[in-house]
Amino acid sequence: MLAVMISVGMGRALTPMFIVEVIIIVMISSFGVAGVGGGSVIAALVVLSALDLPVALAGVLISVDVIIGLGLTSVNVSGAILSGVITAKRRGELDLEVFNSVDNEKDFVVQ
Repeated sequence: MLAVMISVGMGRALTPMFIVEVIIIVMISSFGVAGVGGGSVIAALVVLSALDLPVALAGVLISVDVIIGLGLTSVNVSGAILSGVITAKRRGELDLEVFNSVDNEKDFVVQ
């Protein structure tokens, strides 16, 4: 998305071939980025340099990357929790008494 925004700002036409080029470069450059802190910045630098766009504009991404990362992490964690609860309920393994209780501290104490 950063590459497309910078391209439009530089006056480059968004042709279908350009979009296909961006998709291919992003797919290749994103290998190994998942789970790496600040990995999106490195991937953006690779994409911008491969498309002959100014790499210095990635500084804008660096300034907001932490905020975006926090939002993405919260969505991922919420989704993982929800999928676990749905799976346990469908398999009949969810203890609704424990799930609905307010005081769950006693359930997690290691003895």
